[in-house]
Parts: sequence; structure tokens; C-alpha cells
Amino acid sequence: MAHSATYRSLLLLCIVGSLICASSAQTCRSQNFANKNFQTCVDLPVLNAFLHWTYFPSNGTVDIAYRATPSVAGGWVAWAINPTGTRMLGSQAIVGYLVSGTVNVITTSVNSYTPSMQNGSLSFTVSNLAGESSGNDIILFATLSLPSNSSTLNQVWQSGPMSGTTHSPHSTTGANVQSMRTLDLLSGQSTSTGGGDSKTRRKN
Repeated sequence: MAHSATYRSLLLLCIVGSLICASSAQTCRSQNFANKNFQTCVDLPVLNAFLHWTYFPSNGTVDIAYRATPSVAGGWVAWAINPTGTRMLGSQAIVGYLVSGTVNVITTSVNSYTPSMQNGSLSFTVSNLAGESSGNDIILFATLSLPSNSSTLNQVWQSGPMSGTTHSPHSTTGANVQSMRTLDLLSGQSTSTGGGDSKTRRKN
């Protein structure tokens, strides 16, 4: 009987371990969106985040979907382009958070280390803003008119807690200070500006 109980315990541990490994091995290519398709995606190196996009060089726009798990339950997520630098200051951000079970999406300029996080215009045109949730993840959709029709972007992404309806500051250690990359929309190459490696994947 003791051997049987030990065997069952080991079997349960193996099953749980395999499920955890399968979850952690999630990639952007396993993600799909209803009525939306994207040509390329990248597994961002920190904050359990993924970026999908289709670039239109003829008119200098890009359709994006940003998917991430908030760092704490009920928290906010954000993805941004910085037209003037590689870090947070100057970033033009799309922010999503849950309100009564529905994803609310705003745009905000990050002009200080204590930004207002209030809804406002960005330095470039953004359209087709939308958001949805999937499990614990928040997904943000947008069409961006790229500054100077540049196919190379300085991207920054973040996640932090909410305090009621107020965005609380994100952590200033660990992954939250590594979440920045330079992205070439044409080649899909993603270059470190302080974060870890990421993996670009063609969707088709």
C-alpha cells in the first residue's frame, strides 16, 4: 500500500510539472484572435508579454496586438513607442486595465517619472483602439501611424497594480526595468536596449 501511495504521488507530481512546463512554454505563435490576423509576432523577453503586428509600408501604418499578463491580479498593462529615446521618458503608451470585467483602453504620454496616466492624445495618430481579456491576460489592439513612416521602433512595455480606478506605479526593479527593445518591423529583428533576448516568429 505504501508503494502504491508513493507511486500515485509521483504520478501526480509529474502531471502537475508537465502542465506547468506546457504553460511556461507558451509562444506568440500559439495565440489567435477572433477576426484578426497578424503577419509577425515576437515573444518579448520579460513581463510575460507578446507583440503581434502587420506593417503596411505604403502608408506607414502598423496594426498591432499586445498581449500580456498583469504583474498582479487586477493590474494594468501598457505597450509604448518612444519616438525620441529608448527608455520610458517620452514614451507614447497604450494602456489597458479591467473595469467591471471589461478591458478599458487609454492612450497617454509618459513625460515624467511620475506620469499622470490620464487619457490623452499621443504624438502620432492612433486608431482602432480596442481591448479584450483572455484568461489572466489583457490584449490591446491598435492601428498606429508611424512617426516619419519609420519601420524601426523603440518599444517599451510595462505592467503595474491598480488602486481602485487609479494606476499605481510599476516596480522599479527586475523585469520592469528590462522591458525595452528596438524592433525592425520589416525584418522582425528585435534588438536589446537593456532587456533580454526575444524571439521573432513569422505567423505564416
